[in-house]
Amino acid sequence: MSNKALKRTILGTVFLILSILYTILFSPHATIRLLDSYDMLFHLNRINSLGNILVSPVNFNYWDHVGNFTSVFYPWFTLSPGYLIFKMASDPIISFLIFLTLITFLTFISSYYFMAKFSKDTLQAFLFSVLYTLSFFRVASVFYRVGLAEYISYIFIPLIFYAFAEILSGDFNKWPLFATGLTLTVLTHPLTAFITVVMLMPLVVLVIFSKVSHSFKYWGQLIWAGIQAIILVIVASSGFILPMVEQKRALATNRPALLDLAQMAQKPMELFNNALHTDVRSYSIGIISLLTIVVILIFIWKDKFSYRLVAIEGLIALVLSTNLFPWHLVQNTFFNLMQFPWRFLNMVTFFFAIYMSHILAKLMKNRSSLTKLSVLVFTTVACGSQVYLSGTKVNNQPLPFATVTSKNADQKIKSFHQEDYYPIQSLPYSDEIKSHKFIINNKKVKVPFETTANTYSIKYYSKNSVEMDIPVLFYKGIRVSINNETVSPKISKRGTVKIKTVQGQNNIQIQYYYSNIDRVAMAVSVVGFIILIWLLFNDGQWSFRKLLKDS
Repeated sequence: MSNKALKRTILGTVFLILSILYTILFSPHATIRLLDSYDMLFHLNRINSLGNILVSPVNFNYWDHVGNFTSVFYPWFTLSPGYLIFKMASDPIISFLIFLTLITFLTFISSYYFMAKFSKDTLQAFLFSVLYTLSFFRVASVFYRVGLAEYISYIFIPLIFYAFAEILSGDFNKWPLFATGLTLTVLTHPLTAFITVVMLMPLVVLVIFSKVSHSFKYWGQLIWAGIQAIILVIVASSGFILPMVEQKRALATNRPALLDLAQMAQKPMELFNNALHTDVRSYSIGIISLLTIVVILIFIWKDKFSYRLVAIEGLIALVLSTNLFPWHLVQNTFFNLMQFPWRFLNMVTFFFAIYMSHILAKLMKNRSSLTKLSVLVFTTVACGSQVYLSGTKVNNQPLPFATVTSKNADQKIKSFHQEDYYPIQSLPYSDEIKSHKFIINNKKVKVPFETTANTYSIKYYSKNSVEMDIPVLFYKGIRVSINNETVSPKISKRGTVKIKTVQGQNNIQIQYYYSNIDRVAMAVSVVGFIILIWLLFNDGQWSFRKLLKDS
């Protein structure tokens, strides 16, 4: 084994051990409590309902059996490894811990790999991966708020900014790598993708002060790289974008809560005070990031241009997370989809981790290997202690009245009810739908039903034809059959499925299918990913010359 291969093996082993320890520090007891929370049950439904996602947008065994279309409105692509883990491990608690460990491990690897390429410094790459992956805000994201999709998207942030930095430096052929990272983020958590794009904009402006940008040729190539990247991101993401747009055009759906951005933004003094503590419920930056602000104020004046940009980006993100930014001015724009301005704190953590690792590596440049190792160990212990203290704080919270265990997990997950992405007209009748109340000839009754992943089945006998309002949400793509004959359903005033039964026995089946537009969009996405992979191997060139030359 070569020295490089041995080094990679050792690093991989260290990162895996750290990932496992990171998960264990919070203990399964904390996870069991979190499993009973709304957010955790929401994501467990998302993961477990993926078994039939390629053939139907609905899994009737989950989401309280009402035909919820969450998978169309919330991307699922990067959750699919979680589905495989859940099927292999069976126990949702163990499965979640394994999935969490995998996400943490991949974040370590991504952080190290792309920082090593950016800085050309092994010590800085390792320090950055530890500071970023074990950051205080990342702990809060998963162990308190259970933002699983955001947690996964953090894997791709180092990739995106490395590729964008290379493009701004004049290596325009890195645009396929940038497009790949942004596409994966869109297909994980669109809000994180939006925040990432917001943070890219200042870099485009600030690069004007770099000598590399002082030519028309540079800006022409930069614009062309950007156009190509945007087109490929749209193409590769179309399998999620077009089905969602199609449903939104077909009927009005309930969006996640609309919040007052100015009220949700952090107050600066509270943010800094909370950073001195280890309570993840504060959504703060933690003491290490707080120290980084001091480090920036000391070193930024004589630092390299690239790291000045990093520091400025971190400070911009910090301001955007607080009410220092006039959020009321954008309250009635698409920015309100963001809900919480403190989502920018992950960007603060990211840029501050880059700067702190850079300064530590710079100070250790001419030191002995033992001193460098000591700094590395100290940083890891400091970050690990922050995780441990935060985990202890979470574990000391009072237990809820009901907890999720291996015995009751399946029932709790399948019966979980949430109203995001409901048809708007269904909201006033949510309790009736949740209680599985049928309405037959204007009378509310209970009718037995059965579900499989793809079908919702009813057996109903009546001497006369009746009008039946079934507690299954009505979306575009529905197919209803009675005694194996397709019928045309209508949408009831409850936003549910309404049919006319036949005399005698009625074997009713409800199914959902992807439309032709959806299928084409998914095929286009696959083609988009194939093109991106080809361009990655072909150094961003559309021609076959490089591949032919290499062969």
